[in-house]
Amino acid sequence: MAERWREWTPPLLIEDVDQGIWLPGGRNLIQPRFTWPPQVIERLRAGYLCINCMEPHEQSWPVNCSLCGFPMRSEQAAYFAKEYGGEVELKRRDWDEELDGLEERRRKEDERARQDDQQR
Repeated sequence: MAERWREWTPPLLIEDVDQGIWLPGGRNLIQPRFTWPPQVIERLRAGYLCINCMEPHEQSWPVNCSLCGFPMRSEQAAYFAKEYGGEVELKRRDWDEELDGLEERRRKEDERARQDDQQR
């Protein structure tokens, strides 16, 4: 059984962003936006998770990350302050509203199809 401090917590949401870096070979590097649960954010803030690669550490603020070598002790707090976007409230989907929207779209498509048929 893995140690408790090593437990992985998946992100709540991963969003694509519209901007990236185009490399000379035509490849586009994009950094998605992650929404993490509060316990993961606290572990990042307290220096138990590497902000660069998300590697967990048993002791807070090691000099460097044991996996990627990121200078956690000297750089992580500043990087966190720069990158942390604050708290985001995630709303649950209202499935009744979604179904109403589907019905409305179906009606509009039927209406458009009828208009197309009349124009022919």
